[in-house]
Amino acid sequence: MFPRRENIHFVLVRTQFASNLGSTVRVMRNMGFENLILVQPECEVGLEARTYAMKGAPVLDRARFIPTLDEVADELGLLIGTTGRYRGRKPRMLSCRTLVEDLLPKFASSKIGIVLGSEDNGLRREELRLCQWLVEIPTGSDYQVLNLAQAAAIVAYEIHVGMSGHTAGKTLQEANPKEVESLMSRIEDALNLLDLPTRLSVERLMLRLRKITGRAQLEREDVNMLHGLVKELARKVGKTNH
Repeated sequence: MFPRRENIHFVLVRTQFASNLGSTVRVMRNMGFENLILVQPECEVGLEARTYAMKGAPVLDRARFIPTLDEVADELGLLIGTTGRYRGRKPRMLSCRTLVEDLLPKFASSKIGIVLGSEDNGLRREELRLCQWLVEIPTGSDYQVLNLAQAAAIVAYEIHVGMSGHTAGKTLQEANPKEVESLMSRIEDALNLLDLPTRLSVERLMLRLRKITGRAQLEREDVNMLHGLVKELARKVGKTNH
């Protein structure tokens, strides 16, 4: 179970550049998020931001202006801050993937704020303390600070993928238990045709194969391919035994 999209709020604190504000709004719209909260924006929320937002401009038009992050915290049930330079207690720190896979499903009915700080120094210490959890985006160099819109894009994408119920790049349909069990029955029938050594009992082999298929999360295309392969092998073995 995941929070509904309408319960996810992107909270931008002291945003300095209209280009970053607009680009963040654009990626929000790309990923299907509509709720924007602006806390003390330092840039003009006007034409330049709307230009960068493109078709996300309606999200910008509906943005709510709230004076402080304290007031946002009073309204929303959970604040998740983003930072690349946190030096506090690590138990509060999550990767983006852990946020999506482990934390968000536990707060399915909560209103959640994804908090992003200003471009120069990010979130202040007192603002970080208002966040129950912090998200860190790993980078491949010693320059760990991402552009505001880039960070928003990564977080929005990960949450979008989690809410969509699939992993990146996965387009095939997972086989249901009945389909997998049908495959297991065919494999068992084929194994019974073989003259296996005593140490390789069909029962033990099937137990292990069921564990393997359970971990593999077979897709329907996989199951259909294996059905055909086992059927052909069984046919060959049958001919050999006659």
